[in-house]
Amino acid sequence: MKTKLSIITATLLGTTLSLQAMQFQTIGYQAISMGGAGVANSSGSFATYNNPALLAKAKYDVEIALGGGLSTHDHGAGASMQSLEDSGFLDTVDKASNNVASLTQSDVDNLYTGKDVILGMDGNSVELSPQAYLAAQISNFGIGLFVTSDAVATANVDQAYDQLIFENSGAYWLLNEDNTLTASNVTDYQNTSMEYAFSNGLTNTQVKALAIAEVPIAYATDLDVGVGTLYVGGALKYMQGIAYTETFKIDNSGSAANDKVEQQSTSFGVDAGAAFTPSFLNDFTLGVVAKNINTPSFKITETQSVDVEPTVRVGAAYNITESLHIAADFDLTKNKTFSTTSDSQMLGGGLSFAPTSWFAIRGGLMQNLDAGDAAGVIYTAGLGIGLKWFQIDLSGQMSTKNESVNGTSYPQYAKANLALISRW
Repeated sequence: MKTKLSIITATLLGTTLSLQAMQFQTIGYQAISMGGAGVANSSGSFATYNNPALLAKAKYDVEIALGGGLSTHDHGAGASMQSLEDSGFLDTVDKASNNVASLTQSDVDNLYTGKDVILGMDGNSVELSPQAYLAAQISNFGIGLFVTSDAVATANVDQAYDQLIFENSGAYWLLNEDNTLTASNVTDYQNTSMEYAFSNGLTNTQVKALAIAEVPIAYATDLDVGVGTLYVGGALKYMQGIAYTETFKIDNSGSAANDKVEQQSTSFGVDAGAAFTPSFLNDFTLGVVAKNINTPSFKITETQSVDVEPTVRVGAAYNITESLHIAADFDLTKNKTFSTTSDSQMLGGGLSFAPTSWFAIRGGLMQNLDAGDAAGVIYTAGLGIGLKWFQIDLSGQMSTKNESVNGTSYPQYAKANLALISRW
């Protein structure tokens, strides 16, 4: 199982290094650390991604940002796989396959406990989402390279194969919980044996990834509408995508089921955004952005395509003082993911406090409103240090709900991001 986990993790990372998911990904050190809020307060290099209208609200003539990050989300499969690895379940399966009569009672207990874990994994998944970006805002224009991804490994467990029947030298044996053996037959072995399902790929782990590297050119302008200022902007994006699927056996062989499909294709996307600041409250901004409004399509095989559906997010931001401001975002659309247990519809917000020009600290909360996501409320935080022409910023997110394996707890969801920012 350790080998299996290493292969799946390496496959996800290697396949999605340059890609985007279907949900509205949180991009930018400020948005990541303020509960995902960026639609009304990303008035710099990240406006190109979060809301191009905010390019017309930029504080500096030029801002350049370089960075990246990684998020992990355990939808149940990660903890199960880790518990099986720690218990040596598959090693015990191999031992029984070689000589079922050699098993100890401890081995039998391990197999029966692991059997329940395997059967309970069906449909559960673990998700990795790497990101990387190079973004620039020059006056009211924005350009960049935004690389995001959504890659999920999902357990597919055939519930009919729930018996511990092993084949030893042409004989078939059903292993009982008291470490006794009952004679079986080839028909029961081929129709119900968990060992048979493992070795023939009937119970497996399927890896899916949709990834897109997008290169946008964005522009925004501001309009005096009497009661305030309206900012409007848009982005035209060249997009290169990679769709990937592969199925792995759940055994110690580390082998795949020979169905690997990796397809590259290109498309174009259109984003549009707007923001409004009322004349009677010029420290307050409302924003809305629609991404991929033309539904760009990418091939997943030579004959099949997947559509990246439009996503719409609204946000608000308010400068309480010159050094303290608050912001919040909400997804109007419920966005599809590769996880079979949940979609994505985020609500979140946070505070930013910058008492000096060289130091900023931020914090916030966010949550996926889809009932299938068990991660709960997610804490977010960030810290920026440096002069405006060179700043280092570290931001992160962590869920309140944990998974536990052998007494060790870890968050179901976590994200880390490092960015370098320069402004003139």
